Amino acid sequence: MLLASLVIAVLLLAACGAEDEPAPVQVTPQPAPTATDTAVPVPTFTPTATPLPTETSAPQVSASAAITAETSAETTVEGVKDAEGHCLIETNLDLVGYPNLHEQMGCALDLASFDDVAINEFGEGPDYDRFMFWFSSNHEILVLLPNQTWEAFPDTWTEDQPELTCTLDGVPATSPPLPRRGFGKLWCTVGELQQIMGTIPREERLCQHSVVQPFEQGRLLACFEDASVRYIRILNDGAWDQVFVQ
Repeated sequence: MLLASLVIAVLLLAACGAEDEPAPVQVTPQPAPTATDTAVPVPTFTPTATPLPTETSAPQVSASAAITAETSAETTVEGVKDAEGHCLIETNLDLVGYPNLHEQMGCALDLASFDDVAINEFGEGPDYDRFMFWFSSNHEILVLLPNQTWEAFPDTWTEDQPELTCTLDGVPATSPPLPRRGFGKLWCTVGELQQIMGTIPREERLCQHSVVQPFEQGRLLACFEDASVRYIRILNDGAWDQVFVQ
């Protein structure tokens, strides 16, 4: 009996221990992960598009502004006017007494010159219509003819030459009535200049104050003497005229 009781006790203890053991874990096989399953999701966004510049997005210049710029460039090269149409080079104050100067001569092309200028009237006065002018700046002689045209000649007279180049029958070899030096040499040697110009009533002389300035239409000469000024307009087209102010 004792032995049977021990056997039953052992069996009961074994049964209790079996209940305490954890039930076996059942593992369900899983498929191998794919590259898609392991990739980290990338956040998506909608970019804001920035338009590329086009021809219409560039600054536009109005037609009038373009014309003004083009005109300004041209006149600046010529050195005549600025973009507003004003003359770039000032007219010398000694010439402002000439009436309607800019309308008659245009804008100045260079500054005025104050080099010596000699004058000789020809023919009958007092309203002379023919002259010779000698310009010391370039040793040039302008012959202003009675038909209101002019011609330019180089002054070839030198100090070793006679002052009176020629004589006329019945005319004393004196000055006046004969022109002398450079004026006289031209008068004696150039074509029919004697007959066209005639003789001189008074000796050649320097202007007490002379101003010469080049303009678009030609040169303007102011010859100041005593209380008078003679403005001579020497035009590019070969014509000349004068304004005498006392």
